[in-house]
Amino acid sequence: MNRMVFWILTVLLSFALLGCLLLTAVQIATFDISIYENAYAKYNLYDTTELTRRDYVDLSRKILEYLNGKTDSIYNRAIIFGSEKYLFSQKELTHMMDVKALFTMGYRMRNLSFLALILLLVAIFHAGNRKKHYMGKALFRASLILFAASTVLLIIISTDFYNYFTVFHEIFFTNDLWLLNPETDLLINMFPLEFFNNMAVRIFMYFAVGILVTASIGYFVYKTADS
Repeated sequence: MNRMVFWILTVLLSFALLGCLLLTAVQIATFDISIYENAYAKYNLYDTTELTRRDYVDLSRKILEYLNGKTDSIYNRAIIFGSEKYLFSQKELTHMMDVKALFTMGYRMRNLSFLALILLLVAIFHAGNRKKHYMGKALFRASLILFAASTVLLIIISTDFYNYFTVFHEIFFTNDLWLLNPETDLLINMFPLEFFNNMAVRIFMYFAVGILVTASIGYFVYKTADS
């Protein structure tokens, strides 16, 4: 196989892996209810939300069901200190609609990335005489490229998580509804910045495991092809 063609396909493969593994890691971490169960005590959320642990976890579960497309709306009422009240403002509900749209787009991108991954592996497999050799080598090197780039990005983000968290919102949201007020809005008190920091760490851990698996598969195929 031509060296230039091989490297172009390898770089494209790393982008396809990025879409598959990162978005899958986001899904696994986001919908792990144990994270929310642990967050209640870890961040002293009763003090800021006035929700019991059971109510907090139940409400978090309902939000996740909404984001995952299992329900069309977020349950918006609760009994607090003996009286029924609405939990979220219209601003918060509209922002969650934007978040749900982002998740829907993420699912589509993940599926397209998986399709691209398969097509690229097939293209590499049929592009040269040593089919398994090049396919395994490309998968292994694409995984290494992705891990190196992701590690550098993680180090940069960890220097000022709040700033890059803000940049993320400015890129992916076309309005300022995400700028919530902790004095009046429940949503920002349910999920404080520390919660998202911990979530980001978990996402990277799952992502790193995925890269390790693909790198191991690529290395195994690459080495056994030459044996």
